Amino acid sequence: MQNAIDRILVDHSLLENLGRVGLVVNQASTTSNYDPTAAALEKIFQHLKHSSLVCVFGPQHGYWQTEQDNMRETEDLEFTMLSEKKIPLFSLYSEVRTPKKNQLENVDTILIDLQDIGCRVYTYMLTLAGCLRAASEFGKRVVVLDRLNPLGLCHKDISQQRWMGVEGNCLETRFHSFVGWYDLPLRHGLTMGELGYYFIEKDSLNVDYHVIKVGGLKRGSEDSKFAQIMSWTMPSPNIPTWQSAFFFPAFVTLEGTNISEGRGTTQPFQIIGAPWLDVSQCISFLEHHADVYSCNQKQNTSLKMRPHFFRPTFNKQSGNVCQGIQFHVLEDGKNINLYKLGILFLYFCSVCHAEDFQWSKPGYEYNFVDEPIHLILGEQDVCEFLNQNRTLALNNGSLGKSNVELLNEKSTIDALVKLLSLKDQQAQEFAQRAEKHFIY
Repeated sequence: MQNAIDRILVDHSLLENLGRVGLVVNQASTTSNYDPTAAALEKIFQHLKHSSLVCVFGPQHGYWQTEQDNMRETEDLEFTMLSEKKIPLFSLYSEVRTPKKNQLENVDTILIDLQDIGCRVYTYMLTLAGCLRAASEFGKRVVVLDRLNPLGLCHKDISQQRWMGVEGNCLETRFHSFVGWYDLPLRHGLTMGELGYYFIEKDSLNVDYHVIKVGGLKRGSEDSKFAQIMSWTMPSPNIPTWQSAFFFPAFVTLEGTNISEGRGTTQPFQIIGAPWLDVSQCISFLEHHADVYSCNQKQNTSLKMRPHFFRPTFNKQSGNVCQGIQFHVLEDGKNINLYKLGILFLYFCSVCHAEDFQWSKPGYEYNFVDEPIHLILGEQDVCEFLNQNRTLALNNGSLGKSNVELLNEKSTIDALVKLLSLKDQQAQEFAQRAEKHFIY
């Protein structure tokens, strides 16, 4: 399979007649030979009469990916091309997150080459959406150089009569933030190019939109995990490996809690924990209830967990020793429902550690009103369930039960399973709606 940037290296005609190009990339946007997309395009445009690079736009974290965490804005700078020519480098993560009219005055085509990681709580897809909105308003063309989805594409499993690779409830758009503009499930199973078609429909945009496809990609038969692990360029500062990307949909929810999601370590989202986490009890609980997050209970999840203590160098729990877990996925991980795994972990922490566990206060991706966990999950029902059981745990003295006994009550586990199944049904309905936008 070839990402679009590699296809155009051998077929320049795909980029003919783009006019003046504004390129949306970061330093992780590279060819398979690790040449920056911007440099590769500069060379290609030298051979084309009617296409030229006039400016660059950087998404969250900046073109150079130097800024950590959310709401760490970047400023407009200059971008030095291979030829030493300097062109504007505009920030799309500053006071605005959509290209401004004056930034597009000398642009005919917005060309986008960003690596998404397949999860709604990742801002690059909304950078694409913002570009589409601006292009529609100011009469510009948008072209996406498509890339593989590291988590794979959603596809219909005929034997199970359900969509695979798509998970979690669809966001309620009242929980609006820069990770919440559209009614997407947590794990969406689309490429950036396909997301563009979905956004155009949802926003009723009139825009000249084109996708240069990934060569050789076929839904449901991707065999790219090994290639992606070996060729990984970190799309943002806290997604250093494919494994971090894989576990992101499960543990990005921890950004809405006082539990470390591993920022400040070398393997965020794969290593998680807190000073008070009972690691052995947690691993035992997650293993015992593997049926909750197994897509097919007759198959092994290929998930391995082991104790891993760590001391974050920044962000939550900075300087503190955290009792943690490192998650490993063997084989392809296709039998793990990441959404359900993440919620089951939150359930354990909120009940077993009811006194220590806390939700984060508002101030998340430009929403300063709603609790971050509501913005991440895009709804309140799951949090209400967790809070109800946390309250029971806090009052366990009067109930005469230990937190562990409360944690494993069959009626409560059954209620959680039913709730998660209802949420996951929304993902199934989304895939059905989105099918008309599939290009693979």
